[in-house]
Amino acid sequence: MTDLTANPALAQRYRVPALAVPAIVANLSTVLPSLVDTALIGQSGDAVPLGGIAIGTTLAGFVLWVFAFLRLGTAGFTAQALGAGDAGEIRATVGRALVLAWLFGFILLLIMVPLAIVTIPLFGASDIVADLAARYFHYRMFGAPFELTNYVILGWLLGLQRIGLVLALQLFLNGLNALLSYLLIYHMQLGVDGAAIGTAVAQSATALVGLYLVRLELRRFRAESGGTSLVDLDRLFELITVNFDIFLRTLCVMFVMSYFVGLGARMNDTTLAANHLLFALLATMAQILDGFAQSAETLAGHAVGARNRAALRQAVAHALIWGGGGAALLALGLLWGGTDILALFSADAAVIARAADFLPWLVFSPLVAVWCYVLDGVFIGATRSREMRNGMLVAALGAIVAQYFLIPAFGNHGLWAALMLFFVLRGATLYAWYPRIPRAMRE
Repeated sequence: MTDLTANPALAQRYRVPALAVPAIVANLSTVLPSLVDTALIGQSGDAVPLGGIAIGTTLAGFVLWVFAFLRLGTAGFTAQALGAGDAGEIRATVGRALVLAWLFGFILLLIMVPLAIVTIPLFGASDIVADLAARYFHYRMFGAPFELTNYVILGWLLGLQRIGLVLALQLFLNGLNALLSYLLIYHMQLGVDGAAIGTAVAQSATALVGLYLVRLELRRFRAESGGTSLVDLDRLFELITVNFDIFLRTLCVMFVMSYFVGLGARMNDTTLAANHLLFALLATMAQILDGFAQSAETLAGHAVGARNRAALRQAVAHALIWGGGGAALLALGLLWGGTDILALFSADAAVIARAADFLPWLVFSPLVAVWCYVLDGVFIGATRSREMRNGMLVAALGAIVAQYFLIPAFGNHGLWAALMLFFVLRGATLYAWYPRIPRAMRE
């Protein structure tokens, strides 16, 4: 796999796809556990367990992904340290982030039961669906410390532009999760419980392999590692400040997505299941677009660390161009094959028919969302977390207010229209604040 740190002669215009393509393949594993669970459970032809998976994966994703700052912040700080040639800070960054991951992971183990008791009723689903969702969530949380560890490892390797290692780890996670889930669901007849157990075990095994790879990778920076302390108070304060802003930003994203799932659940179980299929594909699309965001994140962070404004401009321009092209291909693929793809995830004809009614929104979504994803990557690489936080708050507030008017008037179509507005507002705010990044590099 291409390693740009070892190939500086690679043409600049191809640096984005050289990073983005393997990152896209790797990113798919973020949603693949949920997709595998959905596909295996969905083939039962029963909307009830599919609804349980919908809420369980949504809640687990919400709780875990609010800690996405462990990946995003680690990638940004590592890329800047790489650009500045600070080997000691590269080592210290992964150490600090791992301590936070283990701390937060064990806190989640302590609070998972009351968390489920409080949150699952908010989705408004039937009792049997809520029970299945709670069981999925509890089993999944047993792997939380390891899943958060994976966030740190992946962010650190992305910041180092070690995309090949990221891809290898994610392929390992993908394959193990699919194998375990299949065995537990079909051969051991564990249903929703088996789906969650398989995902938790796969995440745990991947974290152990990832820690071994980190240990090997640290040897590259051993000779210059004495200059930065793991407990440097200034660095710790900066890490906590940036990570807290990213935490709030991610919390807004997950809240909005979970909120919209909950709105669908209040309509009926069929609409909940149909929306879950569409949201699963939307999450897959998001991971593909996030590959371009990660290339922008890595290259922008490197440019900021080197204080090279010309390199920053090139990184942003190329990421937007390649990202826009990728979004157009996604839209065409969904337009031509969307209905066939939906049929892979459920044998319930009513669910498929209901999902097909709203498929045009999914086709339209990559063209709307790509700009906010790429700009998100630029701001993460520059560790401009305050602007990301504020822009996300504006977008979340706008989408939530909009749905109060759109859903009563247009039903589930109004739900999807409000979600599109969320993407538009995210991109618009980041675009307005982007000039602050090159301006700060002059100081």
